[in-house]
Amino acid sequence: MVVAVLVAPGVVRAQGKDLDGVVNLNTATPDLLELLPGIGPAKVRGIVVYRQRRPFRTIDELVRIKGIGRKMVRRLRRHLAVSGPSTARAVHRPPGTEAPPPVPLLAPRPPASPAGPARRPAPAPQARPRPRASDDRRSAANHCTRPP
Repeated sequence: MVVAVLVAPGVVRAQGKDLDGVVNLNTATPDLLELLPGIGPAKVRGIVVYRQRRPFRTIDELVRIKGIGRKMVRRLRRHLAVSGPSTARAVHRPPGTEAPPPVPLLAPRPPASPAGPARRPAPAPQARPRPRASDDRRSAANHCTRPP
């Protein structure tokens, strides 16, 4: 069975591809895997070769594919599965309409000041207490004396 997917010019956007549904890493066709944002022909070949040796048991195993890191897996997690059917399809948007911005996983950092990053002041040096004469190995009473 051959699945042909037509992609309209408005589907691909600057940050990736628009996709709706889930892709099963163990059963998806190469064409369906290429719908995932950031996944091209080379990574698809890596996924197919990996799953021929052994099926994916978890989504996190995807980091074993060259070029796919934890950050990419985090972004793709909502579109990935290791069991069940693949329900993914390309989302067709009319030209001129943009997809909503992706929801950030982490809170944005505050802008840096023009003077550079803020630095904490170095802690003030603390005076260490002087050891007592009985604790000092080189005190006058212990120095250069032999035990009887």
